[in-house]
Parts: sequence; C-alpha cells; structure tokens
Amino acid sequence: MSNILRLGNRRVSVLGGVMLLCAGLFGCSGISPQVTSATQGTIEPEAQHMTAQWYCDQAEAHHAEAARYERQAASLVGYVDPKGFVRSGMLTAAQTYRAKARDLEQLAAAREQTMTVACQ
Repeated sequence: MSNILRLGNRRVSVLGGVMLLCAGLFGCSGISPQVTSATQGTIEPEAQHMTAQWYCDQAEAHHAEAARYERQAASLVGYVDPKGFVRSGMLTAAQTYRAKARDLEQLAAAREQTMTVACQ
C-alpha cells in the first residue's frame, strides 16, 4: 500500500513540475489588450518618452551584441570549428539579438506615436 502511495506522489510531483515548466515557457498571457491600452493612456508624456528612450538604448545594446557575435563567427578558423557548429550557433545568436532589437525598436515606435523621437 505504501508503494502505491509513493508512486502516486511521484506522479503528482511530476505533473506539477510539467505544469510549472509549461507556465515558465509560455508565460501568463491572460492580460487583455484593453487593460494595457487603458493603462498606457494614463502615463504622462515624459514617462512615455523615457520608456521609449530606454527601448532605443536596449535596442542599440542588442545590435552591438549581435555585431560582436558576428565578428566572433567571422574570426573562427577552420581547424577550431571544422564542421561549422560553433559558427552556426554564433550566427543564430546574432540573429536572435537582431530580432530582439527590432522588437524593441517597434516598442519604442509604439510609445512615441505622438512624439517625434526615433531610434538611430
């Protein structure tokens, strides 16, 4: 009987772990767009400008990180990475940073719809 209870506890703990993993991977997307747009309208323009500038700064940092990965991938010699796995991984990381930078630039543009500040 105690073996059955132990097995049941393991199943419950494994199921709980899987649920936590899924929640961590997919996040909580239960916030409706109406709520976010309503709160965005109450933020004062200075705060929106500062937020947009922060997004621009983060986008520039991501572009710099992508360029660093691209330089490292270009500097690899054949005998260090004969099959190209490391180079491919670095180029994938650079693409990921570029995509994050584009997303941040779009967020900055959304914040600055009424103002005239854009990322360089």
